Amino acid sequence: MSGTRGATPSPAFDKATALFDGAVDSSWFNQSPAEHARRLVDRIKMAAKLAGRASGLQHGKALDAVSQALRFPSWHHLSRHLAQAESFGEGPLPVGWLDALSPVALLTVQLDDEVALPEALVDAFERFGESLAMLTDTPKQQLLDGVSAALCGGRTWREVVGRTPLMAKEPLYHFVVWDVPIEGKQTASFGASPACDQLKEQLDAQWETYETGGEAGRREARRWLEAALGAQPGFLEGGRALALMQRDAGDANAYETVTRCVRQAEGLIPKGFKGLLPWGHLGNRFYHRLLWLQMELMHEHGLTSAATKVARRMLRLNPNDNVGARYALPFLLLEQGELKAAKRSLKALADEPGLTASATRAFVAFAEDDVPLFRRELAVSLFTLPMMRAFLTDDPDLFPDGDGGFRHVHPDMELFSTFAWPSYCIVPGLERACLDFLAEPEVLAAEERLRDYWAGYWGGRRDPGTVRRGSAEGWDRLVRECVQRVSEPR
Repeated sequence: MSGTRGATPSPAFDKATALFDGAVDSSWFNQSPAEHARRLVDRIKMAAKLAGRASGLQHGKALDAVSQALRFPSWHHLSRHLAQAESFGEGPLPVGWLDALSPVALLTVQLDDEVALPEALVDAFERFGESLAMLTDTPKQQLLDGVSAALCGGRTWREVVGRTPLMAKEPLYHFVVWDVPIEGKQTASFGASPACDQLKEQLDAQWETYETGGEAGRREARRWLEAALGAQPGFLEGGRALALMQRDAGDANAYETVTRCVRQAEGLIPKGFKGLLPWGHLGNRFYHRLLWLQMELMHEHGLTSAATKVARRMLRLNPNDNVGARYALPFLLLEQGELKAAKRSLKALADEPGLTASATRAFVAFAEDDVPLFRRELAVSLFTLPMMRAFLTDDPDLFPDGDGGFRHVHPDMELFSTFAWPSYCIVPGLERACLDFLAEPEVLAAEERLRDYWAGYWGGRRDPGTVRRGSAEGWDRLVRECVQRVSEPR
């Protein structure tokens, strides 16, 4: 936060607020102590008014009771402590001033009536009600309903404790068009309600159970998710998670599930919106992930044309392509024999040398009968990513111990394999040409030479006590020499 005031550590206050999701932490008090002190005074007076109604006490005595329940001797002491904030000038808060207000932290929480209260906050409000009950000689339940529940925006404590995002009535998602364009284009993002945010937190916990809990964990997570979607069918991140679980289980309904979620999300987008949904807006990420899963499942179901449309939509909505649609699109087009479109799609990879991008360009070049370009790009890919030999020969156990088939960068080989393999098998003559290239003596000799250089250069960096041979510049120079040597058609 901006400002000239220094920050005084207040570990006791921050420990209290950390347990109460949504509470105002010490950084806010350090920035504007008087403002937040005044807000606390208002909340304490409200609590006293509620306590007076519930117990029949006069307001002054109710203020004392509330102050004592918050561990101050009286309202005089508490109000005087808070009033000190009005005299604080620029600079750090007095040491201990905010820590003394740790018991009052529960009154700083901003609550939403469609989310479950954190367990620690429930306990804190129950202790607050119990303390008031002893101090006012009033039944505890009467004060829980009349004070604790009212401070939480509820009519009864039972209703407050029973809150769950599964019962939320407000829409879980909304769509916001922003005033700030990107490169002249309108931008927008999805937003989530507090209930949706809490459902996502619960889903994260269930997903961990799904991934680490074995078969029993997978069943438990799936049951929770199906129940959550039964209560909140508009929970789109949950719908994506269900589709992933269905795919893992070989359930053909996965495609229907993700398509339904995409339709629900797109129903929030205003008709005629032609702008961008940047990945940088966190609210858009679930939608891009939905589109990606839909594209994958379309591809798996043989709906290549439909998958191509989704890939193009992803690139149009998010040109920076943080998900990887640019790597899939050329292969989707190759599968359909759309060579010119496949070549145009390579523009998105133009500034990505080597690795899987070069292999992609090699495949398209071969389909267009551009043999020199095919050989050059395949060589670049093979020499910067030795794992490419394992892919092309369909031999995952190709590399000896100590050489995992990668060099500087580990690209997403799963993504590449998923979309490249069908093209590798479908494009006439491509597989044979690649295998023949791999078998050429000069290619084998270049691979061996590069492998030896890498072991001396990278092994010397990685292994203590090993003498380092070579350099990054030397490695790059050797790669270029080897590519040049093997690129000419035989």
